[in-house]
Amino acid sequence: MSKSHRLTGPLHGYLALPDASAQAGVLILPTIFGVNAFASGFADRLADAGLVAAVWDLNSGLPLTTDYQECIKRARTLTDASAGQMIGQWIDALRADYGVRSIGLVGFCIGGRFALLQAARDKSVAACATAYPSIESPRLANQELDAVALSSDIACPVYMLRPGNDHVTSPDTYQSLTRALVGRRAPTTIQRFPEAEHGFMHRPTPEANVAATKLAAPQLIAFFKASLAAWDYGD
Repeated sequence: MSKSHRLTGPLHGYLALPDASAQAGVLILPTIFGVNAFASGFADRLADAGLVAAVWDLNSGLPLTTDYQECIKRARTLTDASAGQMIGQWIDALRADYGVRSIGLVGFCIGGRFALLQAARDKSVAACATAYPSIESPRLANQELDAVALSSDIACPVYMLRPGNDHVTSPDTYQSLTRALVGRRAPTTIQRFPEAEHGFMHRPTPEANVAATKLAAPQLIAFFKASLAAWDYGD
């Protein structure tokens, strides 16, 4: 079993370490609900698969809440610049403090958008996964960057999970994002689940969400194990 614990300041989040030492790790960029049971549980699954795993607390240590409106309010205080800075600090810490040499990012909902942005600007990211990224159109007032356009700059393999019933990201946005990703020289994998909803991996109903998660979760972990193992350490 993995060894895990919650971190508070200067890095806020959750860390799960595998039993054996590892040079590959994944930083989880969670939903607006932060470091909840879903996010920490997924980190534990990654650690059980032999990867260092951490969850960035986008709420910087504020108490967990399931109040949707409060979570939305908190999320809209995050700018792309401030989020990028905090994510970058986590990446640096995984390298310096935990011996991670190849780093992947996985983002869910709002975190899916941040994963695309971070992978576009940080060429050291070895793998990027985005699950039902929340990409509103037009962009919100606190969003300076065009995640769809910048996705064409991502140099690493990308894995995208797309639900058929997404009330946040429109079909047109998904089509534009798909064009940006498949137009790159790096590999792109896209899985579409026609009956699943936005946030299906942390929503236990309807049954289509459960069925989609059973397929998506193990393949997502396998994507990181393969992509990070293939990373050139430069030795």
